[in-house]
Parts: sequence; C-alpha cells; structure tokens
Amino acid sequence: MKCRAYAKVNLGLNVIRRREDGYHDLESIMVPIQLHDLVEIHPYHTAVFECVPPFRIAPEKNTLLRMIEVCREEFHFTEQFRIRLFKHIPSQAGLGGGSSDGAAVLNYLDRLFNWKLSDEKKIELALKVGADVPFCLFEKPALVEGIGEKLSFFNNQLDTWIILLQPRKGVSTKKAFEGLNFEAMVHPDVSKIQETLENNDYVTFCQSIGNSLELRALDLVPEIYELKQSLIELGCDVSMMTGSGSVVMGFSQKEDVIDQCVRYFRKRVRFVRKTKILMK
Repeated sequence: MKCRAYAKVNLGLNVIRRREDGYHDLESIMVPIQLHDLVEIHPYHTAVFECVPPFRIAPEKNTLLRMIEVCREEFHFTEQFRIRLFKHIPSQAGLGGGSSDGAAVLNYLDRLFNWKLSDEKKIELALKVGADVPFCLFEKPALVEGIGEKLSFFNNQLDTWIILLQPRKGVSTKKAFEGLNFEAMVHPDVSKIQETLENNDYVTFCQSIGNSLELRALDLVPEIYELKQSLIELGCDVSMMTGSGSVVMGFSQKEDVIDQCVRYFRKRVRFVRKTKILMK
C-alpha cells in the first residue's frame, strides 16, 4: 500500500511555559500542506527499510520503525514489513516530516489489522513517537494545545500560496527550546489566527501570524532573518518561520509572486517548494 504523509506548518506558535517534566505547554495553529512524503508499506517475511533518495536515518530517529514497535508492544502482532520511504519533506525544518511518516504507518496498521482505533487511542500511541504525530494522523487544520495531545479541529477557508525555504543549516528542536526567554519572545494570539482562517480574512491573517521560537532560531541560524527579508522584498505579503525551524514561509495570494520567489531561490537555498494548505 502507498500512503501519503503530508507535511504540516505552524501558522501560529505560542510557547506558554516549561513544564516540570521538561516538555513545554504550547498553543499552535497547525495546518497540513500539499507537500508530502510517500510511504510504500506491506507485510513481508522480514523487516526491510529503504529510503529514496538514500538518506541515512538513524534508528532512534526512524519514526516509521518506532511506530511499528510501539504498536507491536500494544497489540502483540508478529508480522514484519517492507517499507520504502520516498522522502520529499526535509529534516530539521519544522515541517513535521518524521511525524507525518510515523502517523501514516499508524493509520496503515489500523486499517490492515482492522483495529478501528478511537481517536483517543491513536493519540495515545502517537505521543509515544513524537509530539507532532497526533496532529499528522488526521490531516485537518487544528488548534493544538498541551504537548500536542489536545486537538480542536476547524474548517479552513483561506486560500493562499506558500513558498517554503530552508537555509543550508537546520535547527535542532532540542536547541530551539533551550534557554527560552518567555518574557522577550513573541506570543501570538492563536485564537485570532484561527478566526482569520475560518473567515477567509487574509489581511488580518498577515497581521496576526507569529512564532514564539523564531527569535531563538535566529540566534542559531541568522540566515533565517535574511530569507524572511528577501521574501518581503520579492513581493510576499508576510513571512515567518514554521515550528522550531529552520524553514521560512512566504505568503501571497498571487501565484506569480510565489513563482518568482521560487526561481530566485532555486540555487540559493537547501530546499525550496511552492505549496498550499491541503484542502480535503
């Protein structure tokens, strides 16, 4: 079976506090986008994993295999799987590439074994692999709270083109959350951002989006600021970083503006892609 694993972007990310367990309480507006990996998976006589192109994925970071083992511990199946991952979502990008791959595997196993898992059970299993995995299970816009386990879905009506740019250097999620200054960082109003998406209010959307982690990421990868400024100069209405970075997004409702940006950056950055919010 071939499964699409859609990337996500954060259109608003508010880091509220550091918890006693070391995690952070968040409020975020996440939406799936058209960019996706392709996971080809089927039962096999032995476990086989292949990545195309042949990127080396460390075992402890391989969310597909981790998800299989999490489910194996829960349901005690003995089947092995052959997996080919066609990788299009870059790593250390804030796009949830690993999370979406893990979510695709969980949804596949649920269908294969006819478990008919509740949303709550899926979220419980997904959190054992990563904080963004629960969101990626459902491929719907959502207000995401807590450490990623609280999902409130809504209907997006906003139609905008998005360009994704990744500088040569990525941002480690761990480093992005280290030493945060909660008073100095931006705290976007995520409820307002949700309203702009539901009401197709593009002007207010551009004024409202923001990311608490962006200042910290700029310290780690100064090129992020340069990319943001260049996108504005090239005609985008607003630019911001997604997730813990390092991908920068530019927004415009004019496709020719985004196409111009793609041509300009094609040989200047590690990754560039034109995309849109996934509409289902």
